[in-house]
Amino acid sequence: MPLSEQSKICLGSLVGASRVLVADAYPSKEELITALVERVCRDFPQLDPADVAAQVLKREEGISTTLDTGLSIPHARLEELTDFVAAVAVLRKPLSATAQGELPIQVMFLFLSPAKPAFFQKHLQILSALAEKFKPEFIEELVSLKNAEEIVARLAQ
Repeated sequence: MPLSEQSKICLGSLVGASRVLVADAYPSKEELITALVERVCRDFPQLDPADVAAQVLKREEGISTTLDTGLSIPHARLEELTDFVAAVAVLRKPLSATAQGELPIQVMFLFLSPAKPAFFQKHLQILSALAEKFKPEFIEELVSLKNAEEIVARLAQ
């Protein structure tokens, strides 16, 4: 996909400060996913946090979405949504790999998209934009920011 198409995706518009988690460390990947799902579901009462978390975790069982840069992109497509939403966790200390073949996680960008076919192309564009933007230098910059508002502002650039 040409870079010009990726630049149309504003990752900051998918995340508000209330959906950013900044932590020194976190106990496990599953607990971090669950915490981000809960943040999203506070804003979308039609979503059941337990159901959404189960869908995301099931997706993660098949193929891990953690990249070697330290970015994890758990995601799911949900019938209940009419637009894309996300939550972000920035960890001061990377979440260590617990299973063989897993990679450490420094930033987790959970995103949920509508399950309708019309949204699938943008779903792929968001995945591509995330992989393009979240290079090691960008992740280090996010980790150095002081609070959720600064992180959202940086994501919007």
